[in-house]
Amino acid sequence: MRKINDTELQEMIKVGKSQKEAAQFYGVSPSAINQRIKKLEAYAAPESFKKLTGKEQKFVLAKLEGRTNQDAVKSAYEVTTNESAKSMATVLMKDPDVAVAIQDLMAQSGIPRRRRIERLRDMIECPDLSVVGKGLDMSFKLAGDYSPERIEVISDHEIRMLIATITTPQQEKKEDVIDVSGD
Repeated sequence: MRKINDTELQEMIKVGKSQKEAAQFYGVSPSAINQRIKKLEAYAAPESFKKLTGKEQKFVLAKLEGRTNQDAVKSAYEVTTNESAKSMATVLMKDPDVAVAIQDLMAQSGIPRRRRIERLRDMIECPDLSVVGKGLDMSFKLAGDYSPERIEVISDHEIRMLIATITTPQQEKKEDVIDVSGD
């Protein structure tokens, strides 16, 4: 009896060998080969992950290890600055293919969205307020409730111009009304 080599077994099945032939080769029962193939299929990467480029796959795996978006980009791509890592991370996290791959891999690992939401609820209901704060923060991010952090600044000159454009037509209308009533 030989130890079953997973790579070798997959190659045998790929080239058309039957499970019975593989069982004879390894000196085990066909049922043992069948069980091994089922295990291998369960751990195979989902199709959504296979569709990604190599670098996107590295990014997704780094995210699943618990790295921040920027760190995941730095591990998968050759970036020179934190700003470029941040912008690339934003683009990748908005990519629907990347999002689906992350969801599928988490579900395959036994951490589906429903379980994560249940754990989030546990955090929010925790008596420790610091844990509650983190849980609420994560829930807001998950729901997309945070507004963009872009603030537009208007100069004093621009404010005066806006006020002038708003008040000028009204003043002209008042003058027109006065002129009409005065005639």
